[in-house]
Amino acid sequence: MPQNQLSCNLLGGIRAEIDSKMLEKAFIKTHDFEALVNTRDFNFVVGRRGTGKSALYLKVTEYLNKNKLGYVYCNIPQEYEQLSLQSCLKKITTKYQEIRAITRVAWRVAILIDLLDNIKDHYKFNSSDNYDFLIEYSLKHQDFSDLSIFEKTNKIIKGCHKNCGDPIDLPGEIASHYKIEKLQKSINNSLLTINKSVYFMFDGLDEGWNPNELATAVLGGLASCSADFLDKKSEIQTLLFVRDNIFRSLNYFDNDFSRHIEGNTIRLAWDDQSLLHLIANRLRVSLKLENIENDIKIWNRFAHTDLKNRDGFKSCLSYTLYRPRDIIVLLNTTFTYVARSGRYGIIKDDVELSSKQISKDRLNDLLKEYRVVFPGLSLLVNVFKGKPAFQTYSEVIDCLELEILSNDYQVKEASDFALLGTGGEAFFALYSVGFLGLEKTSTGTLQFCHDGSPAEVDAIKTDQRCCVHPCYWKALDIQSELVEENILIQVYDENQPSDTDELSDLRTKRIGQIISKLPQMSQGHKDSHSFEKWSLQAIQILFPGKLSNPELKANGDAVQRRDIIATNCATEGFWRRIREDYNSRQVVFEIKNFSDLKIENFRQALSYSGKHYGQFIIIINRSQNEGLSTTERGWVQEFWHNHDTLIFNLPAPLLSRCISKLRTKQRFDYAEKQLEKRLDTYLRSYLAIKHNKQNSPK
Repeated sequence: MPQNQLSCNLLGGIRAEIDSKMLEKAFIKTHDFEALVNTRDFNFVVGRRGTGKSALYLKVTEYLNKNKLGYVYCNIPQEYEQLSLQSCLKKITTKYQEIRAITRVAWRVAILIDLLDNIKDHYKFNSSDNYDFLIEYSLKHQDFSDLSIFEKTNKIIKGCHKNCGDPIDLPGEIASHYKIEKLQKSINNSLLTINKSVYFMFDGLDEGWNPNELATAVLGGLASCSADFLDKKSEIQTLLFVRDNIFRSLNYFDNDFSRHIEGNTIRLAWDDQSLLHLIANRLRVSLKLENIENDIKIWNRFAHTDLKNRDGFKSCLSYTLYRPRDIIVLLNTTFTYVARSGRYGIIKDDVELSSKQISKDRLNDLLKEYRVVFPGLSLLVNVFKGKPAFQTYSEVIDCLELEILSNDYQVKEASDFALLGTGGEAFFALYSVGFLGLEKTSTGTLQFCHDGSPAEVDAIKTDQRCCVHPCYWKALDIQSELVEENILIQVYDENQPSDTDELSDLRTKRIGQIISKLPQMSQGHKDSHSFEKWSLQAIQILFPGKLSNPELKANGDAVQRRDIIATNCATEGFWRRIREDYNSRQVVFEIKNFSDLKIENFRQALSYSGKHYGQFIIIINRSQNEGLSTTERGWVQEFWHNHDTLIFNLPAPLLSRCISKLRTKQRFDYAEKQLEKRLDTYLRSYLAIKHNKQNSPK
């Protein structure tokens, strides 16, 4: 490594906003990224401090703009804007439900006015049926044009409050004064006219925010507003990037949390493989090693002796909470010692030297993050100071129970002891924030909940071992006969489900729900639209990053109305093969809610081919047989030889099976492999078979 490449921040800055070089060259397009740019199913991206929310916010915004998927409006509030809005509401009411109701409708008006101001200059806007109303509306409220979303919301509330003394009546006053329902319907129709979707992106919502009832209610109103746009099937999508403590505060105060918020959320979580890829990407940029593809080889250029290879990297992760910021700070700090000594690579002793302060910082981060929603956390954490790292579950419960019973409640944080009530509840609370881990008796791994999601642990044996997370050991003077890298840690997140009898997993549950919908739909016209929506969802789930912008009835006004169209943007694998071999840049899916295909279905599919749709059309139907009948093979062969078009059948049960494989992270490529095999069967077998026709009687 040349001397001029030595830097205290070899791996770059820890904040995406201030390190554009690393953000541009080392960003990883995770499954969360693909879900956000290829679907409209989510309103919330939740993660703890340092999990990469801002980086994801910036790159999703960049992708949507670059690919012209719709209008994108970015909103990062200033601290004074948040405080001013809170101050305005504090003069009106301090009740959560009332503040949420007021801000819910005010946010919606502010977003709609902001959007109207931006789309009115579109060349197709004057073709809208509601053009006159919207232009008149825009002129009437032109004093809003230079204000931010937060300032608009503040102005709307202040203006209507002058004419309405009772806070209960204020939401209705705002809705009536600004004609909110007519405004939203008119704008939505205009968006359909100009054929544009809209994304309102919010980041930095913790600026000026404290997890109290007032500040949380303001964001609760924004969350409910987001749900309103989703429920009304609007062309407007709001996407909120929020810290876990804000999310928990909403859960605590908001009675409608599970209905409006919980189901539309992506939680950011990382594992050792994805973090290694992240660090390797940054090292490639810093050390100018872009020509080396193997992550381990890159890591070994930086890590020497006892830190080499994957096990060496995982030993570094044991000092972290499996978050990008943690490992970047640890390795940057470690490299500082290396640079001072003139060496070019880090070893275990270097990491040990820097980990003491890192351990204290991580513990402080944990306590700060939950100081309001979980103020008793600091008291519970201190119970483990100087104690053994490993204890049995029953020993931990007894220890926590004793602390709760013996506490004198001299500090306000002790209120959580009364709230929790028992040692068992205290254990679950500590587990849910990733402080304590529980050993799985079947594998010997320690299971930690790193994403801050609520813990649901059952069937615990009293002699199961518990462990304080190794990253806190040095801060709490915890001793163990094992060193950190010898502890097998399993991260609990929605991409890596555990045994269902130990931890309920949202991802597994959602996959099960999607699969179960298919057999519940009857074949034929009645459920045809439901089957089309199911097929679209299956495409979005299975092929993100390969097929972008999948749309149902995308050209519904055209003479030839294709059921589903998706842009083929694949750079490898099956879909790249389809684009290059069949010139299919826009992939067409014909959806047939019945089992037996007719010759008319093949002819209809053929009519959709050509130009940018290429010579490849897919038919999704309800057949339980994944193969083709002799007659169907003959039709496939006929359309290929006579029209140079391949009609490719995908039975829905096959797609359902591919979705079911997503329960296991290692099977994300299952669908790709199945399609490759199926295409090979078409080319090697079906296209070579002659269609045997019976001679008709004379």
